[in-house]
Amino acid sequence: MHSPHQLSCDALDSVSLPKHDAGGETHAVIPVCPRCDVELFILRFKDVEVDFCHRCRGLWLDAGELEVLLQQTGARTVDPILRSLQQEGTLPSGGKHLCPRCDKPLREISVTQAGAAPLVLDRCPFNHGLWFDADELQELLADFAPESGASKTIGYLNELLGMKNKT
Repeated sequence: MHSPHQLSCDALDSVSLPKHDAGGETHAVIPVCPRCDVELFILRFKDVEVDFCHRCRGLWLDAGELEVLLQQTGARTVDPILRSLQQEGTLPSGGKHLCPRCDKPLREISVTQAGAAPLVLDRCPFNHGLWFDADELQELLADFAPESGASKTIGYLNELLGMKNKT
């Protein structure tokens, strides 16, 4: 059994930070958490990379990675909620959070949930990806139609991130 803040090593292919060469220079942009401003860990499983903040437990998914994650866990990728993630969004009135890929301010999008307050997510204005605060991705997936199979993806995420399944 994993503690609530322990990653599941069994489910990972690897956990890493971006690579540096002998001179200390990076080969790629180091993804930084939009909330905490710390380096994100790159969790790899099968063909999916998930950028994870160990401090706030948030997740960054590059464009298209949500669909790949759904496919890799046996879920369908045709739920209407996915279309709502393409909204233009608005700049938040408070502190601005920056895209881990391009450093532009993220825009807030509101996703309607059945019987609950809308879920407010952060989206890059240049379609680089989506930021999910802790548990927001699982909350979003819980609103998918039961026949979509998204519950498999929720279970996978909970196992990967060392979370207990919420039933």
